[in-house]
Amino acid sequence: MRRAWTWLIVLFIGGALALSPQAAKLLDQAAAYRKQAEATYKKHYPDLDLWKKAIRLGEKAAKIDPEAPEVWRFLAEVYTETGWWIRAAEAWQKYLELGGATTPEALAEVYKHLGYAAYQRGALDEAIAWYEKALKARPDDAEAAAWLGRIYVEKGDPKAALKYWQLAAKLEPSPKNRYFLKLAETMARYGTQAARAFYQGYAAYERGDLETALLFFKRAADLAPGWLEPRRWLARIYLEAGLPKEALPYWEEVYKAEPTPENAHFLKLAREAVKGGVQASQAFFEGLAAYEKGDLAAAQAAFERAVELNPDYAKAWKWLGRVAFERGDFATAVRAYREALRLNPDDRQAKYFLRLAERALKSGGAPQGAP
Repeated sequence: MRRAWTWLIVLFIGGALALSPQAAKLLDQAAAYRKQAEATYKKHYPDLDLWKKAIRLGEKAAKIDPEAPEVWRFLAEVYTETGWWIRAAEAWQKYLELGGATTPEALAEVYKHLGYAAYQRGALDEAIAWYEKALKARPDDAEAAAWLGRIYVEKGDPKAALKYWQLAAKLEPSPKNRYFLKLAETMARYGTQAARAFYQGYAAYERGDLETALLFFKRAADLAPGWLEPRRWLARIYLEAGLPKEALPYWEEVYKAEPTPENAHFLKLAREAVKGGVQASQAFFEGLAAYEKGDLAAAQAAFERAVELNPDYAKAWKWLGRVAFERGDFATAVRAYREALRLNPDDRQAKYFLRLAERALKSGGAPQGAP
């Protein structure tokens, strides 16, 4: 959630009272420490020494002149830059109350961080309140709208969720927003419990907690037998986790319902991974793709990687032999075909090309009949 901060030049509009000399001096000193901190640190936190000095001096100035907008503007910017979000929200609010110029981007950013922090604590109502403030401050903030849609799903309020996902997709028609808009639209058909389980699975997946993600996606699949999406995620996660046997039936189900080229690819990958392992199989398919493009060097490197990952991968050894032969690398071809025959002694084609490769290696040229 944390991101690089794009600073805004915020101008105070109106007839603000002049700062007292003491407060002005403190603010000048604080600004100097801020500039030094920005030049010194790569990452900015309020407990770093230079930032602590800037904040302390700014707060002293606020105590001396609590009605001075420029003091609160300074504190709001510093709190925001260092990620002290609750203090930032309070300072921006005080600045606006004193007549400061509106700062919708800054306010929305602060409120979104507070919303995300509340979400991580499981305080969904508090998270909604912050994200709604963010959207009020900046009505075109697609990220805030998307988070509201997501949280309302988890709370089991599909009507509110759909409204916000529609807004998010309108403001930013990204594949992700369109995807979750479609999910929100299907909630009425599959039920709130299934949709909530799905979103909880997705949240766990985002955190890298694949085990929890699988549990929630399974629950969503059980609650909605006709819903393909949780099955797609189960297929995907099992494959990512290196469990192709568990992934295969889900990919078969997904492909049967949607026989797209993408689903066909993953079904083939799952089937191949059952035999050769996920990483080795991925390397194997990379080799096939490179071969089809005519990039024999990349193909050979991919097949070499496949057999390194799984020395018992007969099909990969055989393809390595074929590509190496076509490249004139007869020593590698001989080695690869011998390994293929070690794993599958009855492979007549491998026997035939092994003889050709051995003959070519001995004579220094490829005989007729090369693959």
